[in-house]
Amino acid sequence: MPTIDDPRLGRLGYRTSGEGSTALLLVHGWAGSATYFDPLISHLDPDLVYCVSLDLPGHGVSGEPPVPYTLDLVADAVIAVADASRADTFVLVGFSMGAKFVQYVAHRHPDRTLGQVLVAGCPTGQIPLPADMVKDWYDRAGDADRLIDVTLSCATRPIPDHVLEVFGSDAARVERNVLEHTLTLCCDSDFEAEVEGSTVPTLVVGGKGDWIFTPETLREGVARPLAHVEVQDLDCGHEIPVEAPQELAEVVSRFVRDLST
Repeated sequence: MPTIDDPRLGRLGYRTSGEGSTALLLVHGWAGSATYFDPLISHLDPDLVYCVSLDLPGHGVSGEPPVPYTLDLVADAVIAVADASRADTFVLVGFSMGAKFVQYVAHRHPDRTLGQVLVAGCPTGQIPLPADMVKDWYDRAGDADRLIDVTLSCATRPIPDHVLEVFGSDAARVERNVLEHTLTLCCDSDFEAEVEGSTVPTLVVGGKGDWIFTPETLREGVARPLAHVEVQDLDCGHEIPVEAPQELAEVVSRFVRDLST
């Protein structure tokens, strides 16, 4: 797995696959890593897309950042990986927390963003998750099985055991302070006014059984502020990239092809 070292961002790990003319820059969700997108990538045409999936700072093989976790830190990390992988322009693909972060990347770098795919994605405003639930998630830090249980609680379809094992192993490596800082940043940050009316082509993909971000939440909280947006519902829960990787690959591929027509 290639890595880059930046004096401000620290060590960043990323993975690449495919040889297509359109780069997909994939950003994982809470406690995740680049490997979370492997089931999705396996269903994408390598002649259509060039996939670049990164470990956010403090996740996977990426080191903890030497500076506080901010939206600008995340955006800079994404762009550093894009530069290292020679993705001059790209379609951003963000899952859950990552979908909020990629919207900020698109806001800061519209000249490089061809489009964005927001999968089970967060609104750009504040997100009032229940405090007791969030504390329970934090208390699972370092425990692979209990972190896997969080993922299973958000899914409505079976997830292969080997996928869960990889997720649990990677999630257990994330330090509690990173889990806290990233989710706090996700829930407390608010840049909805900045992206209101954005013309970045956007595909919002939701799960019909998602209890975290329901189809209604995605339409009102995520899609409504955007000017050029399509919403697609899949028959699954929140963990779309590992619950319904083939269906997600199909709608992502169609979106990419439509961008070039």
